[in-house]
Amino acid sequence: MQHQPKRSQQVPMNGAARDAVDVPGNAPRYVVVASTDIGAPPDVVWELYCDPHRYPEIAHATERMLHVPDGPMGVGYTYREIGVMGPFKSEDAWTVTEFEPMRRQVHLADDGTARTHLEIDIEPTPTGCRVTQRFGVAPRGAMKVGITVMWPLFLRRLAQRAMDITVANAKAAAEAPRA
Repeated sequence: MQHQPKRSQQVPMNGAARDAVDVPGNAPRYVVVASTDIGAPPDVVWELYCDPHRYPEIAHATERMLHVPDGPMGVGYTYREIGVMGPFKSEDAWTVTEFEPMRRQVHLADDGTARTHLEIDIEPTPTGCRVTQRFGVAPRGAMKVGITVMWPLFLRRLAQRAMDITVANAKAAAEAPRA
């Protein structure tokens, strides 16, 4: 029998639905999701998400890239960046763990204190495509206590804002006239 996530028993802050779920193993515990319709074909959007050099332009939480390997993105591809989420700044190594061309990518970063998970899904629509990004974090040790306290106070809002801005930036970049 597959374990189904259950809602946290904690009271939501500000009446907002809380995205914390109790899950087995290393699955993301705290999650935010953002989607947008993009008036560009899926291949244009896919190309954008396959170019980590453009992440500082698109991903609100990416300050700069430290290392982008040569060659095409695919499973096992690892890049390094400086990431910023509110007052927190970190050097992160992200590895692509799922890669379904023109449809789905999953990127994973794990520094030992938290496992961070980013899913990018692209679905064709009659006018272009729809992009959905799902960002989750599964903290461990002392970080688990810190994020459990900070998530409802302000981290959830920061993470949601970062995802909302990121999909809006991806839309703007994909819909921009090409040279």
